[in-house]
Amino acid sequence: MGLRRHNPPIDHDACGVGFIAQLGSGAGSREVVERALIALQRLSHRGGVDADGTSGDGAGLLTPIPQEFFRARARELGVELPQAWGLGMVFLPHTETAAVKARLEALAEASGLRVFLWRDVPVSPAVLGRSAAETRPAIVHVFVVPRRAGDPHFERVLYLFRKRVESDALDGV
Repeated sequence: MGLRRHNPPIDHDACGVGFIAQLGSGAGSREVVERALIALQRLSHRGGVDADGTSGDGAGLLTPIPQEFFRARARELGVELPQAWGLGMVFLPHTETAAVKARLEALAEASGLRVFLWRDVPVSPAVLGRSAAETRPAIVHVFVVPRRAGDPHFERVLYLFRKRVESDALDGV
């Protein structure tokens, strides 16, 4: 069983990209995020809003993982994250959720990882347009850790795990 089958009428590439970066220290800043949000608002002309006028296309910002934020969220769930961990954002169907999670856990094991924690992402369904509400997935974070503590190839293992999950999701398309 794959994670989700490719659906050509729904799944397609975006036609607009914005890039905002800060040269120099490498430290993040609120100004960069604010400018990126303005750029995102200015891309709405490319069809980023559905015919219902309220459903978006899911475009967003890519930022580094805020380590302390996720450590605090894990603590709220009674879990202390180890030194090395990876994080995935997973969009699950409302049906077969347990089966898809089990498949992801099996793929993690086959990749040399262990699923450490699942976290439901808080959402505000009331702000969704009709089209988005009808097709809204369950959104979860999956935290993975290396099976071998101190694995010097952890980043590579994470990358290969992601590729394995992507391949599995498209299996049988």
